[in-house]
Amino acid sequence: MLSIKRRALPLIPAYSITTHKSQGETLNKVVIDLKLPKDTDDIAAVYVPLSRIKRLTDLIILRNFDYKVLLIKPSKSQVA
Repeated sequence: MLSIKRRALPLIPAYSITTHKSQGETLNKVVIDLKLPKDTDDIAAVYVPLSRIKRLTDLIILRNFDYKVLLIKPSKSQVA
């Protein structure tokens, strides 16, 4: 007799877009990862997703991040 066990993870429908594609949109719920790679200075990657929601209750931050990232001022090229 052959016995087979099957294990599966439940699938959850999801939608994802890049930070740059989300500019100009208002989103109902946002899950964001605020941990920036060490070799980037693209501060827009932090501010744009945070500004896409209407209420803070609609925001989920995926993991811990360095709060100093929020204090970085944009470069001259990013302001333009």
